[in-house]
Order: sequence, then structure tokens, then C-alpha cells
Amino acid sequence: MTSERTRAFLGVYMPLILGAIVIAIATNFLLRTGEAPAEWPATLSWDLMRAACAGGLVFVGIVLFISTAGRYRKAKHARQDASGLGKLKS
Repeated sequence: MTSERTRAFLGVYMPLILGAIVIAIATNFLLRTGEAPAEWPATLSWDLMRAACAGGLVFVGIVLFISTAGRYRKAKHARQDASGLGKLKS
């Protein structure tokens, strides 16, 4: 099985890395796509669809960041409790 450090790394940092990749792909898609393809239906707005797709990808990336922030704080608090730093001194 994998070590505890590897599992902690994958649980905390991998969603951050994936979120950054998803946001980078969305930005690249938004900036690199120009004119609508020739086979694109005239009744649909190319720019609106492009913005909707990129916005959806950015939303998914932000959700990955937010969910990981809570997991990171929880892991940090657990480490502090294990080392005795998180307890109040009387």
C-alpha cells in the first residue's frame, strides 16, 4: 500500500494541481478560439457558447480549489493537535 505521506500529498495537492490545469485549459480555449467553424449553426452564438464552456471549466477549477482548502485546514489542525501545538494551555 502507499505511505501516509503519499496519500496526504495526493489528497491535498492533487486537486489543487488538477484545478489549475482545468483553469489553464479554459483560459487557453477562450483565448485561442477565434472565428466560428464553417459548420457551426448560424442560429447559435459562437462567442456565447465559448464563454459558457470556459466559464463552466473555471467554475469546476474553483470548486476544486475551495474543497481542497478545507481539507488542507483540517489536515493542518490534525497535525497541530498531534504535536500538541493546537491545545490551549491553562
